[in-house]
Amino acid sequence: MNMRSLLMVGALLLGGCSINPYGGTPAPVTEPDQPVIQPEKPVTKPDAGAPLPKPVAPTGLALSMADAFVQAPEVRELAQSGNAVLLLTPPRDGTNDELDTSTMAAAMSKRIQSKSGFRFVDPGQVAAITGQLEYQQGRMNPASLVRLGRQTGAGYMLYGDLVSEGSRYRLTMSLMELRSGELLWNGSRSASH
Repeated sequence: MNMRSLLMVGALLLGGCSINPYGGTPAPVTEPDQPVIQPEKPVTKPDAGAPLPKPVAPTGLALSMADAFVQAPEVRELAQSGNAVLLLTPPRDGTNDELDTSTMAAAMSKRIQSKSGFRFVDPGQVAAITGQLEYQQGRMNPASLVRLGRQTGAGYMLYGDLVSEGSRYRLTMSLMELRSGELLWNGSRSASH
């Protein structure tokens, strides 16, 4: 009896699907008198020029930050030892302008070297390891930066962020001792776009 009820319900469902609620007549479709002609679209060739370079980050802001870094009492004390090795990473670009912050790092490095006793990790070695870490992990995170510093033989790491605040850029940098993870110095500078 159970099987018979199941077959009956199935037949009713399938039968209901075959009923056309709009009647049995198909909609009238007529052929147009003349075929529709599409207008020709002009073909434009893409520009084959060189890609636009990234805008350059404000190096004046980087130099101001380097001066503040060198003049800080805790940093002067470290630099006097003469054997402090510093890893300087380019500031992370937090602006919507897609700036190339490696020029900022280069300007800061030159200024710090000329005014303090810090020695720097080889920039080529830093670029190679940084590229490898970015490839493996997508973006650099603080733990991978500490690993990077230890791999390069640095005792201290100077890192930071560049952000846009309305019509101004703000550069924030921090100095960390890699062995202990202690934050030794923190500074911030701003400048107009």
